[in-house]
Amino acid sequence: PSMVSEEERFKPLRDLLLELAGDSNETYTAETVKGMGFGELRDALLAFAPLDKSHVRRVNKVEAEFWRRSEGYQIKPSDQLLQFDCGGQQWVWEVCFPSGTYEKNNGNDMLLLEKLLTAIEDEHIAAPAPIEQRWSASSSSLMSPAHGERGGLHSWVGIIMYLPSDDVKQRNGITNEFKTRYCELLRSIGDGVGAASHWAKLEIPANTEQSKMLKEFMGARYPVDKFNALRKEYDPKNILGGNIIDFVLGTPGSVRTSS
Repeated sequence: PSMVSEEERFKPLRDLLLELAGDSNETYTAETVKGMGFGELRDALLAFAPLDKSHVRRVNKVEAEFWRRSEGYQIKPSDQLLQFDCGGQQWVWEVCFPSGTYEKNNGNDMLLLEKLLTAIEDEHIAAPAPIEQRWSASSSSLMSPAHGERGGLHSWVGIIMYLPSDDVKQRNGITNEFKTRYCELLRSIGDGVGAASHWAKLEIPANTEQSKMLKEFMGARYPVDKFNALRKEYDPKNILGGNIIDFVLGTPGSVRTSS
């Protein structure tokens, strides 16, 4: 467990919220903020100006300090430890790409992050924390984004933008910024290292050109015809299908046509 008290851990978040509230019409007091959890505090902070780069940088700094003060370790059953307060509603996208082997990393994992961080600064993206990065062994599954030879290593990188309030105009602005500029930034950088979307975070593109590119990429990356043939055999009524899967891969038994 952390050696720092709960009051000290939350102090950076609470202090900034009270400072911002003092300069606005929001009614937060020392007593009300004490009853707010980490995710609630972060949402309240971001809600002041979620697309303002300077503001989001301030929020990221106090969040980093919160996590620094929360450092520690403990041993408990997995159902008690493998839980995390992700906060409120949010947009997320995650990609996976090969990064060599465990013994010999090819450097693509750090290269992508360096390029992404530089592009975020250059394009003035109000990117909230965190940018997540993890690694996994290659998978033998042909339809896995991490498919590869035995002993291979893959890196996964995820970006996020929160929807901290119920204000429709604000939520639409965040959604547009995330799906257009932020995701396109990661997609363009990821193309250089063969990055593929996490299946559970894949969405139908916003325009015809992007749709065409996505279908071409999926057809080149995965054995789509073989997969659809097996879907026809084992799921002929497409019970396990869905709008996104059918849009990207086709329906059971369908065969891709060459463009």
